[in-house]
Amino acid sequence: MKILHSKLLENKLIKISGSKSISNRLLILESLFNAIRITNLSNSQDTQLLKKALETETELVDIHHAGTAMRFLTSYYAIQEGKTTILTGSERMKQRPIKDLVTALQNLGTDITYLENEGFPPLKIIGKKISVQKVDVPAHISSQFITSLILIAGK
Repeated sequence: MKILHSKLLENKLIKISGSKSISNRLLILESLFNAIRITNLSNSQDTQLLKKALETETELVDIHHAGTAMRFLTSYYAIQEGKTTILTGSERMKQRPIKDLVTALQNLGTDITYLENEGFPPLKIIGKKISVQKVDVPAHISSQFITSLILIAGK
């Protein structure tokens, strides 16, 4: 991730294939690193919800059914110093476990609490600077949880 601070990438345009998976990851990076500009984003509902969430100024963010957005935004909002976010979704989203990711983020020094059921959204996230530089995660953890952590590692 440190390469993103390189002069080589300053004010560069990244044109992608339109893949939802790539679009969602690059949207987070674009929001974290001002030097990145993306074109040809996926027009999937998940990508549009993630993009809208990154642009909103409101405290309540509802990502509906977008699981990738829930995972990536949990880490993203956790490092937005001084910003409080309520991250929620559909009733089905509230049944999808997120405990392993939240525990990893809490072990990094972030401030995340469950608002309804332990281990599941919705989440109250108070953005902080990460105070720990290393975290252990279980081997069985979702690859999207790991990706979520990697996406914020450069900050």
